[in-house]
Amino acid sequence: MADLRHLRYFLGIVEHRSLSRAAEILHVAQPALSLHLKRLEAEFGCRLLHRTTRGVVPTESGLRLARRAQALLEQMTSLADEVRGGQAVPAGPAVIGIPTSLATILTVPLVKRVRERFPDIRLKVVEALSGHMQDWVLSGAVDLAVVFAAQPPPGLATEFLVRESLCLVGPQGAGIMESHRPIEMDRVLDLPLIMPSRPHGVREELERAATIRRRPPNVVVELDGLDQIKALVADGIGYTILSQRFAQHGPLAERLDTVLIRRPEIERVISLAHATDRPLSAAAGAVRGQLLEVIAVHTHDGRWN
Repeated sequence: MADLRHLRYFLGIVEHRSLSRAAEILHVAQPALSLHLKRLEAEFGCRLLHRTTRGVVPTESGLRLARRAQALLEQMTSLADEVRGGQAVPAGPAVIGIPTSLATILTVPLVKRVRERFPDIRLKVVEALSGHMQDWVLSGAVDLAVVFAAQPPPGLATEFLVRESLCLVGPQGAGIMESHRPIEMDRVLDLPLIMPSRPHGVREELERAATIRRRPPNVVVELDGLDQIKALVADGIGYTILSQRFAQHGPLAERLDTVLIRRPEIERVISLAHATDRPLSAAAGAVRGQLLEVIAVHTHDGRWN
């Protein structure tokens, strides 16, 4: 069956979507790379790539192989790190997922720390809505990720980072926002809400709170872009629910007001997750350590400063 070299070549083709580009990056002659691909397809008995006018794209079988091959190569890297133990200098690739709402305070300081202290680590930071993060960790697309989850699903190990409350966010000067007094959930559920779709963490927390009140939220717009949601709220189109920290960050902050929600309060736990069946490589472990230091700078007693 395919050896690790064949799998590495295949992943290179998938990543660069071009045999010629992959051959250049991998320092392999293109005819030889094509031969490796043909052998893989012969061994698995199926087509792995489609050739199009815009390059090559994996078939469904190719996607399945790419996912398994990536996980296998990462496991081999982790095995080498584990065997070398403390003698290993952190080096090589490390991929971390950070939710959009936390990227403004975490990404830049994390990248700076890793570059200064571990220049041989090739760090990749993936920013996206939080709902995708757990799936990416489980699939091996990222080594570790910041997630909003008090109870992780099977296959994930988590460590607590910080706890934060969520607030109602509305346009500055709106009647219900002017007093800055906490607002009860029953009233929040009646407001025209602009929310991300499931499985975004904030939406899940809203739905759980609504279930407690035994009534659905009045979500009038679903939009998976937090900055765009803030812009619509600032223009008076509706209200949303965000952390106070994120609502008060950026150029739109002066056009928004926030009030705490009660009965029930909406609070979420932010954790760092990695897959239980794949030990972290030395590089990923070093990134984890630097992220914990960044979090420590911005928190006190498990809360944001």
